[in-house]
Amino acid sequence: MKTLNVMLLRMLTVLAVCFALAGCLRSSDSNDDDLVEEDSSEEVGGDDVADSGDTGDSSGDDGGGGIATGAPAAPVVTPAYDDWTLTFTWPAVADADFYRVFEDPDGVSGFTQIGSDLTTNEYTNNISLTERNGARYVVAACNSEGCTDSSEVTVDSLDSGITPIVVSGDPAPGIGSGAVFSGEVGTQLRFDVNQSGTVAILGATDQTDSSGSLRDGIFSYSSGAGLSLIQADDATLPSSDATYNGFFNVLIDNTGQIIFGGILNQQSGSVTDQVDGLNNEVLLRSNAGTTSVIAREGDPARNGTEFPTLDAGNIYFTENVQGNRIFSLVSSDGNGAVTFKPSSNTDASRVSDDSTYPAGSALWTITGLGQKAQSLKAGETLLPGNLEPKNFGSLDFDSNQAEQLVFGLSLQNADGTALAGSEDTGIYVRNADGSYREVVREAGGSARDFIYNLNSARPLLTDNGEVFYYALRGVSGPANRGIYTDSLGNGDFTRISRSEQTLLLDDGSLFEVTGFIGGANSFDVGADDSVAFLVNSGTLDQEDALLVWTNDGTSATTEVFFQEGDPVRGLPDASGVELAVSLGSNTTRLAFSRQSWAAFRASDEADINNRKSLLLASSPSGYTRVIAREGQQFAVDGVNYGVVTEILDFKMAAPAEMIVSLRFDEDGISGLQPDGSFVGPDGKNGLFRVVLCSPSEPC
Repeated sequence: MKTLNVMLLRMLTVLAVCFALAGCLRSSDSNDDDLVEEDSSEEVGGDDVADSGDTGDSSGDDGGGGIATGAPAAPVVTPAYDDWTLTFTWPAVADADFYRVFEDPDGVSGFTQIGSDLTTNEYTNNISLTERNGARYVVAACNSEGCTDSSEVTVDSLDSGITPIVVSGDPAPGIGSGAVFSGEVGTQLRFDVNQSGTVAILGATDQTDSSGSLRDGIFSYSSGAGLSLIQADDATLPSSDATYNGFFNVLIDNTGQIIFGGILNQQSGSVTDQVDGLNNEVLLRSNAGTTSVIAREGDPARNGTEFPTLDAGNIYFTENVQGNRIFSLVSSDGNGAVTFKPSSNTDASRVSDDSTYPAGSALWTITGLGQKAQSLKAGETLLPGNLEPKNFGSLDFDSNQAEQLVFGLSLQNADGTALAGSEDTGIYVRNADGSYREVVREAGGSARDFIYNLNSARPLLTDNGEVFYYALRGVSGPANRGIYTDSLGNGDFTRISRSEQTLLLDDGSLFEVTGFIGGANSFDVGADDSVAFLVNSGTLDQEDALLVWTNDGTSATTEVFFQEGDPVRGLPDASGVELAVSLGSNTTRLAFSRQSWAAFRASDEADINNRKSLLLASSPSGYTRVIAREGQQFAVDGVNYGVVTEILDFKMAAPAEMIVSLRFDEDGISGLQPDGSFVGPDGKNGLFRVVLCSPSEPC
């Protein structure tokens, strides 16, 4: 009996000490499940989670201690992810004076309090869901007697709005048994997307082709049909015994037709098709699963090699340098037709006598039915005002669904003589009926604002035929750039903005533009009558910004869509955004959708000595969110793809969607290491579909 009394006394002493130390019932190790009551777990967000947990609270008796005598009841927490904001809410708890939120960011690091003590029953965590794979959260209801933890809340089951399309290591359908998409360093998933969201993909696999290089293929993806093979490397060319040795370029129009370039294996001794290094390029179209040749370089009599001209009968193309890509400058009108300008190092010869023809002085169009036509020819095409093209130079051109084509060029008189006093340049639109419209000229009746050198301007065309273009100005000093349009419908010229200009914004404020971030790549058109553009600010109280110009049919307004210093959802408060980032000349900087969403690159200024690239998206409702951050984890639906090492490309689709290409380092170890060594990144690639709208902002 005495022994029993001593044991009872010891047990009572232990219990007294436990109640005196708030936090005894909170496990210091997530494996100490014997400290948690069996009925203390519930299903939250689709996961069974246990009450209490290693929140790592160090506040002593002042709260965060599991269950303390006189403490409030445990809050019941509901997570939500809407408008790209992670929010926790809970009903008010009786006798609770304040609440604390704890986070374990990866499920293994342990809990720490985030934010300050709360007197409301809601908390917003400003972090991207893709950066919180395996994260756990606990909310503690507290008063002077102590704190009581909620059940653990996980967020992996929440919908991030992001869907993986294809990632290195995924099965490559139709290529061969066991084939997967390659993760070798240097590989990249190239793609295009149409307005219905169907994606055409050029991707390499882990298999090798007959030449010893990675075997690649053209694939199609849609949310309904998934991923399927369109054309495999090493297969045979239609109506030929020649075989593919890889692909380049991929476009998809709004009818679902996929246009892509192909390289053929060299072969000699063939009865039907001799192929060498100067005639091994084809342009192909896939329609309803059938691939056909629509253009090809090489000697006449081969399928698809002859091209009509306006002045010399038919011609054919060959390369004068192996590796040249004749069909690399291609534009699709969205309805099945493509226009191309032969790239440099292309030779052309007349079919009739093999005499030389000037290959670079013309553009060709191939209709959706495969009919070829020479669209424009220097010294041949008659333009308004009794003019004709002199040359196209380093031309950028664009086409739309109305089968219109916009282009810049230098001009001469129709008789071939030079224009008086000027090597005039201009921008023109060719209409579907073959007629031409002058948009603007360097000199003459439509000349404005000292713009010049329009053969090197970058023109973009909207669906209803409006033209927006970036052009040089013939003035000295920094005020030598501008963005212009004919969108106001007056058949003339409208200046949207130029460098060293103060703009009147729609809210009545002024904005001084000193330059355009990215030059000719600083702007993109969205729906008819609207354009987004990135600008440098020239005043100390203003930051660089993304501006949007809109024509409502009677007048035009300009608004700030995003400005450095604006809050960004998913970007930690310690970070900052810098818009003026250095990018390659062919790198996408800005994309503007028909629903007026803008996606753009920037850099994170949290560490000015090691700036990381950002991909952001701004909503027409006035907020901006992070899509991806270099140097950060990227996880979707509980699958961690690794640390983002490069944002490769992005394109907008409708309704309110974008496709993003990323490169990852799977183990997160790359770059300069603490011991001075350098570890190269992995080659893992991923292509993702991002739905930008949300329940509170429907598509």
